[in-house]
Amino acid sequence: MKFFWFCLTLLTVSTWQLPAWAGQLIFWEFNEQRRELQFRTNSSVQPEAQLIPDPSRLVIDLPGTTLARPLLNRSYGGKIRTVRLGQFTPNTARLVIELEPGYTLDPNGIKFEGRSPNDWSVTLPEPQPITTDNQTSQRLTEEQIGAATGQAEDSFLDDRFQVTRGGFYLNLDQVSDGKIASERDGDRLEFTLKDLQLPQELRGKTLNVNRYRVNQIAFEQVRNNEAKISLQLADNSPEWRALYNSYGGGGLVFIPAGGTDNLEARDVSPTTVPDRVVQTSSSEELTTIESVDLANNGGLLIVRGNESIKASGGWNRNDGVYQIRIENAELAQPVRGPQLETNSPVSRISMRQETNTSVLIQIEPALGVQVGDLTQPSDRLIALELNRLRDFNNSQGNNSVFVPPAQNTDPPRTFNPPQSNIVVMIDPGHGGRDSGAVGIGGLQEKNVILPISQEVAQILQQNGIGVRMTRDTDYFVSLAGRTQLANNANADLFVSIHANAISLSRPDVNGFEVYYFQSGRQLAQSIHRNVMSQIRMRDRGVKTARFYVLRHTAMPSALVEVGFVTGREDAANLSNPAFRSRMAKAIADGILEYIQTNVR
Repeated sequence: MKFFWFCLTLLTVSTWQLPAWAGQLIFWEFNEQRRELQFRTNSSVQPEAQLIPDPSRLVIDLPGTTLARPLLNRSYGGKIRTVRLGQFTPNTARLVIELEPGYTLDPNGIKFEGRSPNDWSVTLPEPQPITTDNQTSQRLTEEQIGAATGQAEDSFLDDRFQVTRGGFYLNLDQVSDGKIASERDGDRLEFTLKDLQLPQELRGKTLNVNRYRVNQIAFEQVRNNEAKISLQLADNSPEWRALYNSYGGGGLVFIPAGGTDNLEARDVSPTTVPDRVVQTSSSEELTTIESVDLANNGGLLIVRGNESIKASGGWNRNDGVYQIRIENAELAQPVRGPQLETNSPVSRISMRQETNTSVLIQIEPALGVQVGDLTQPSDRLIALELNRLRDFNNSQGNNSVFVPPAQNTDPPRTFNPPQSNIVVMIDPGHGGRDSGAVGIGGLQEKNVILPISQEVAQILQQNGIGVRMTRDTDYFVSLAGRTQLANNANADLFVSIHANAISLSRPDVNGFEVYYFQSGRQLAQSIHRNVMSQIRMRDRGVKTARFYVLRHTAMPSALVEVGFVTGREDAANLSNPAFRSRMAKAIADGILEYIQTNVR
């Protein structure tokens, strides 16, 4: 049965808090060549997915899941622009794959695979250009928006630059604390921003602003770590300040000295973006937000209050939602939300009491729907335009992406460590100048085992185990240094992770094996047993060896060989992030099993 998103209006009346019972996202990785996303949670999850436009992006929600640790956005070249992660609601983690502007995906070509309830992969089809008709339709919509606000067509660049009641806001999709220097020469004011990379579509652009006695604004990436933003000023323009701001994923706020009240504020669209510098007084009586409704055959989203409303709007690109923030307001109890049908122009709406005096409304448009102007028809109403793009490339007529249930519906395995102060030392072999073995296609051992080791550490930590690593990035550590780290930390266990190799003329040699010396036998057997039960590969058994790291560690130790980088079968597997992730889980399960039965 085809999966469709539940149309749900989320209503919360207090600040978000993460529930203690939620599972966690502990690993994700995107392979650009295969267009494959891998992710793993520490409890069962059934992903929900949809494709939304402007720009096209695949949004994957993981209900009942929170973030184990902060993860940075990852940028890519080509047709896939970024993959990013955010906490969309208190118990829903969100993965977003965003395409370059002008491209989209066939929803029927997006394939989800749940190898287990907590181990998922998503394979994307080749991104396709949006047809000429669609591009023309989008430009017409932008012209209409420009006409409605009385601005030239190039006054806005995508959703990056916005005129606000307080000045200007530039969305950069990044939070920066770099230095900002300014210099004025006649009618030209130039800001130099250190440690900043402008978004690609801004570089070399000049926008006609014609607001607040600023004629134009120009953007230049001078060098890799320095950008310049120049304001061409009209006569009698005041001094301007530029301040970094965390709103909407991060950007710049431009504020004129003395405010905007006497700078043609009457010509500015009611759409505003809040900054953290100009504060709204909280002494005013709070307006009650009574309802949010769809009107004009789905062309408008109407927010209604019982008294005067002051609102601001803008894109939160990290979460892929349009946000309306209403100051000096509170939600009615209960507040009435719209009924979202299958063909609704809105996929999801959430409303919450962000602070004691502000309400936040987040809108996720449906596929083929472009968010237009935020206007104020009356002092008690706010209207957000929702424009459907003609002939948008969506053959199914909806934005849902089918997500089948996981193959294994058994509950995930859980462990209850017998003590809370257990420490495991994970040792990714080689590193830095020492690449380790080099196999088929130049596959390097150090690049195979580091992601496996990192995920083993994450899984152990999620199960209450203290973890230390001899290295957590690509640098060199001597053999003596590795054993000293383990002994000085009084670790309970030591597990060294490697990849095997033999002559490139022997691609027939493949398989998994574990080594131990003296006290590490049961640990090695537990890891071997779990890997062989979870992964189909050749079994080379459990063996004894006098490796340095096994002989010079004071605790039970094992050395794992995850496969041969020179092996025809193993090299292909070890190049695959999905295989490495399964290997990491199996190794971690073996360590946890040993702790469960042997560590007291």
